[in-house]
Amino acid sequence: MKLSKLWYALAAALAVLAGTAVYLYQSSADSRALAGKRAVTVLVAKSDLAVGTRLGDALLLGAVTREVYPAAALPSDVVTSVTADNDNLRINHAIDAGQLLLQSELSDYVNPNALIQVPAGRVAVSVNVDDAARVANFVQPGARVVAYWTPTDATESRVLLPAADVLAVGATSTASSTPDQNGNNALVTFALTPDDAPRMVLATKTGTVYLGLLPKAAVKTGNAATDSTLRAAR
Repeated sequence: MKLSKLWYALAAALAVLAGTAVYLYQSSADSRALAGKRAVTVLVAKSDLAVGTRLGDALLLGAVTREVYPAAALPSDVVTSVTADNDNLRINHAIDAGQLLLQSELSDYVNPNALIQVPAGRVAVSVNVDDAARVANFVQPGARVVAYWTPTDATESRVLLPAADVLAVGATSTASSTPDQNGNNALVTFALTPDDAPRMVLATKTGTVYLGLLPKAAVKTGNAATDSTLRAAR
């Protein structure tokens, strides 16, 4: 009889412990669910943000706005406000409109090379060309062009480079999010091979450079300007 009562008391104790454990787990799950649904105010890019933009300036100019999201839908390093600690931080890579601002996208120093992305094995070279030579301003960062060279005596025009990638036009590059209206749009920057870079420099010293937009398909570009041709024009 005493043994039966002991087993009964033990079973009752185990039932109480099990019930307590279930209650605690359920309470914890409910707390996590409520935390995930909690509304959090975060910073969102209202317009495209270029590399180097100061966070405080972006907010003052209306380029950054505040929006509310459920906490569960947000990354851990989302920026929630502009404070004295991050006001002077700068955007370290281009951010498109509508994107959340993240702590990893802000830094106190922006590497100048982040403003323009030069592919490995290439050299960035800038050339001064007029509106017509830029195909009436249709040459934009990311375009592929053919470069023609005309000597100073204007007796002929030859293909200098059959294909060249445009990295930047003025201060707007392939790494920029928005056009920089203050840049000199007459300057076109190319990503050239180490062999083509000096040929482009020499071409600007011995004549003028004219650009043509290339389609996706390859095109025949005619007679090429050789190194000897460029040197003879000096």
